[in-house]
Amino acid sequence: MPAALRDGWRREWRFLRASFWDLSLVSWIPLLLLAVVAVQMAAGVMRDLPVVVVDRDGGGIARDLVRRLDAAPGIEVVERAADMSAAEQAVRSRRAYAVVLIDAATTRTVLRGGTAPVVVFYNASYSTASGAALREIGAVFQAQAADLARTQSAAILGPATVRAAPIAVRSTVLFNPQGSYELQLVALVHPALLHLIFMVAITGALGRELRDGTIGAWLGGLDRREAALAVCGKLLPYFIIFMGWATVATVYLAGLRGWPVVGSVALLMAGYAAMYLAYVGVALLFLGLTLTMSTALSLAGLYAGASFAFAGAIFPIESASAFARLWSAILPYSAFARLLAEQWIMGSGARGALWQIAVMLLFLIVGVVIGLPRYLAAAGHPGTWGRR
Repeated sequence: MPAALRDGWRREWRFLRASFWDLSLVSWIPLLLLAVVAVQMAAGVMRDLPVVVVDRDGGGIARDLVRRLDAAPGIEVVERAADMSAAEQAVRSRRAYAVVLIDAATTRTVLRGGTAPVVVFYNASYSTASGAALREIGAVFQAQAADLARTQSAAILGPATVRAAPIAVRSTVLFNPQGSYELQLVALVHPALLHLIFMVAITGALGRELRDGTIGAWLGGLDRREAALAVCGKLLPYFIIFMGWATVATVYLAGLRGWPVVGSVALLMAGYAAMYLAYVGVALLFLGLTLTMSTALSLAGLYAGASFAFAGAIFPIESASAFARLWSAILPYSAFARLLAEQWIMGSGARGALWQIAVMLLFLIVGVVIGLPRYLAAAGHPGTWGRR
C-alpha cells in the first residue's frame, strides 16, 4: 500500500475512533435505519385495509356484497355507517381508506334485469393503500356481478343455456407475483438510505479539513499524486464500511426473508460499488466548487435526499416534466435502481447492468477531473480555510 494512501487511511480511522457521532453515522445509525425500514415492510402484502359501507338498500344482494367485501383478504369492513356524513367522518379521521355506497334501489334494479351502480369513494391522499383497497373492492364487485349474471340467466332461460364467458382475461404479474411491498420497497429504500448517509459522511470527512484549516498540514507537503492517494485513503474506510452495509442489506432480504437475487449477485454488488464511487465523484465536485463544508453538505443532502423520488422506480418518470426527467438523469441512484431491478427482480442479462455501471462511473470521472484538482489546490491557499 502506498505510504500516502496508508497515511490517509490511518488519519481517518484515528478521527472516527475519537469522534462518537461521526463513528455513529457509519455504525449504529445505518443499522437502526435499515432495521426500521425492514420491520415496517416485513408484512410484505397489505391486508385488512379498513373500508366503510353505507348500505341504503338492505336487500339480499346488498347484504351479500357486504359479506363478500368483509371476507376479501385485502380489506375489512370496519363500519357500516348510517349515512354518507358518518362515512366521510370515518375517512377524515383516517379510520378508513374508502367508502362503498350501495344505493337504495340496488336489489330491485338487479332483480328486474337492470344494472345497479355501486359507488366507491377513496382517499387519494394515501394513494398506495387506497389503490390497493380499490383494486380489492373492484375484484369483489366483478365476482359478484358474474355470479348474479349466471344465476339470473339460469333462472330465466334454464341451466342449459348458461355458459362461461367466451373471452376471459388472465393477467399475470411479472417478477413479483405476490405483490410484495417488502421486495419492491425494502430493496430500494435500503440503498437509498445507505447512499445518502455515505455521501454525507464522505463530504464531512473531506470538508472538515477545509473547515478546521488542517488541509494544509495534511496535503500541503505532498505532490499531486501523493495528495490524491491520501484523499483515497481517507475515503477508503467509508467505502469498505458501506459495502459491508450493502452486503448486510442484501443478505437480509435474500437470505433471511427469502427473496433471492434471480440475476447476478456479483453484478448487484458491483452496482453498489459503482454507486458509492459515483457519489464520491459528486462529493468531490461539490467540495471543489464550493470549498466550504457547510455548503457542500447542504448540496449533498439535497442531491442525495431527492434520489428515491426521482429515480423512476416507484413514481414513473416517463410522463414527468422535463425538469424531473433531467433531474433523474443526473442522479447516480437512478442508474443503480434500474440495475437493482434488472438483477434482483427481473433476472436480466449482464449487458444492461454493465451499461448502468458505466453510467455511474461517469460521475466519478467528472468529480475527479473537475472537483479533485480544486480541492487539492486549496491545500496551498490558506484563504480558503476556516469557512463555516
